[in-house]
Amino acid sequence: MDNNFVIILGSANKEIIKERIHFAESLLKNKSGFKVIFSGARSEVDYMVKNSSLHGKIENKSVTTYDNLLNSKKLMYNAKKVWIITDRTHHFRTRYLAKRILRDIPFEILSKKMPVSYYFKQLWYESTRFIHNVFH
Repeated sequence: MDNNFVIILGSANKEIIKERIHFAESLLKNKSGFKVIFSGARSEVDYMVKNSSLHGKIENKSVTTYDNLLNSKKLMYNAKKVWIITDRTHHFRTRYLAKRILRDIPFEILSKKMPVSYYFKQLWYESTRFIHNVFH
């Protein structure tokens, strides 16, 4: 059996979660052999499970992207390939952290394009979180 995984990252913003869920559903529509992991804080994961047609493992102890990847890795046995679902503003930081945490597991960051107004809102947050991740 294939050991391919899809990690859908949570967010404090439900609209972002909704976009990530729809993006994951469209990517997996005609694919088989992928195991889904819903990763985030308890409320984020509850929202993902309730609003998704996908079924998968629940990882609901994470409050940061670092935690998401670290805790999801514990659920992936003999992973051959991992897709990480996020959005484009979060792509760079997610890639940086995945290289550190997933190391020898082949992964791909699949990022949902978001409206321009969203990028401006997230620029400061993502910049400060990236600096935190580099020096933490």
